[in-house]
Formats: sequence, C-alpha cells, structure tokens
Amino acid sequence: MRTLPLSLLAIAALICGVAPVSAANMELRAVRHNRDVVVSHSESLATKLIALVESCSVNSTAYAVSGDTWVQIVASDSFVHVVFSDPRRVRLKSYKNETREQRTIHEILLPLPEGRWPEHIFVRSEKDTLSFTKYDPLVLRELVLEQDLELLTVQPYKFLLSLPSKQ
Repeated sequence: MRTLPLSLLAIAALICGVAPVSAANMELRAVRHNRDVVVSHSESLATKLIALVESCSVNSTAYAVSGDTWVQIVASDSFVHVVFSDPRRVRLKSYKNETREQRTIHEILLPLPEGRWPEHIFVRSEKDTLSFTKYDPLVLRELVLEQDLELLTVQPYKFLLSLPSKQ
C-alpha cells in the first residue's frame, strides 16, 4: 500500500486544520515490544497523532484518567509519545462532550496494544491529563501506515488496511 509523500500530507493537514510539526519543536518516542523504535518521519507521525486526537468524538477523562495512568502507559511495551517544546493548539471535545474547544497541549500519548484497539488517547496540558476516545479509524489507519511502527501485520491494526478510503 502506498503512502502519501510528506509534502502532500502537509498540504492535507493544513486544509484539515492540523499544522505540520517541525522536528525542532518536538521530541517523539516510539516503543514496540519494549524496544525504542527509530522513526524516520517523526514530524509526519506527530502530525498524524494530532489528527487522531482531534478526530475523537468523546472526552473520556472522567473515567479513563487516574493518578498513575500516564506512568502505566509509559511503562507498557508499546506506545507513541510526543512532547512539544512549543505547546500546540488543538480542537478537542469538551468535558461534557457537547462542543469542541481549543486547548493548548504539551504532550500526546498513544498506547499501542496488540490484539485490541487503543481504548484512549491521552494528552497533557500545562495543568491536566486528558483522555479521548471514539477516534476515526481512517485517521488511525494513516498512523498505522507508518512502517517504522511495524503495525501493518499486527491485529487488529492490519484490519484498517482493508477499509475503503474517504472520498
């Protein structure tokens, strides 16, 4: 399966409202099977993470975030974590899930469990840890297509390759 060139992804991101991320303005860490993975296109992956969290239709903070949630995920065997040196403004579901609101975030953390979908995507602002769920599977597919993450042959992620593209 082909992936879009980085320039086309950047144009699509701008049209959709997600500005591309510069490697100078962030740190990205990907871990698979308890090993750090070198990501060749960290800017592209960070942009896809932003798009994924913005695609979520449910703010799940009230039931998905506890005092040690973040620590547990970072201690797990597979995840992607991005830290922005310059905070990013993103559109996220409000606490009551009635509207979307602009929030300034510093980090995004996506667990990558095998054999099941990530239940929540976590973000940190200056004051809060937030959680979101019910993401767009086509946006997750773009992230799965990042070959460095080695998710293309892993269930359930492999299933996303069979979904028709948005027209």
